[in-house]
Amino acid sequence: MGSLTKAALICGSGSMIILVSILINLPFAVQTFLLLTGLAVSVYGVFLLIKMVVKPPEKSLETLTEQASAQAPKKKKRPTSTL
Repeated sequence: MGSLTKAALICGSGSMIILVSILINLPFAVQTFLLLTGLAVSVYGVFLLIKMVVKPPEKSLETLTEQASAQAPKKKKRPTSTL
């Protein structure tokens, strides 16, 4: 799983925690705890996204070479006719 996907999932899960804490009728202390937890998770996800924008991951030369060889088009076999 890519780092961008992980960061987006973390942000989304924090938002879902906040939404659930608002929609479900819970005691005040539990609701406050869930709101703060959801906020912390969302802030962490945004931090990961900002970190990725400021310092993008560098791809090594080996990775680029492997990707180029994997994406090379394959030759199609010509059907042989039998007489």
